[in-house]
Amino acid sequence: ADEIGFVAQSKYLSQLAHTRAAAVILPLDAEDATPLPRILVAHPYLYFAQVGNLLNPRVRPTSGVHPTAVISGSAQIAADAHIEAGAVIGEGVVIGARTVIGVNSVIGARTRLGDDCLLYAHVTLYHDCVVGNRVILHSNSVIGADGFGFAPDGARWEKIPQLGRVLIGDDVEIGAGTTVD
Repeated sequence: ADEIGFVAQSKYLSQLAHTRAAAVILPLDAEDATPLPRILVAHPYLYFAQVGNLLNPRVRPTSGVHPTAVISGSAQIAADAHIEAGAVIGEGVVIGARTVIGVNSVIGARTRLGDDCLLYAHVTLYHDCVVGNRVILHSNSVIGADGFGFAPDGARWEKIPQLGRVLIGDDVEIGAGTTVD
């Protein structure tokens, strides 16, 4: 009775008869679907997401570097970035404004992270990766590891050098435990 719900597709409007929600978000053409307090919008699913984000804003930690973080002297870290315990930041790394590097994350040499990024705990970025702005990398994701390339040489396999790098654009979210080689 103290929550808000939504119906994004007309085929689910009949379920409103059973809801105990205090109010609902509905499509524009569902004005008469329920006597409940309602908000009528063109895109209920999107509106619900926006309400959820408004009522549950992401809490940003204060800027600073935890004393147990290991940071190369050649790294460039924005003054308002936040580096948590046990993080390792390699040579020539660039970390943008308001970016958060989680506990025990590892950022390889010459990697660049944009502004407003969030790396949760135990994220690994190999060398030379480029990460755009407003990127979220969830725990235990690994970005930039070698792909698997091997050429047969009789009884053995010769590793093919993986010479590329990973480029991640703006506004990307990568789930926990994901690898991008």
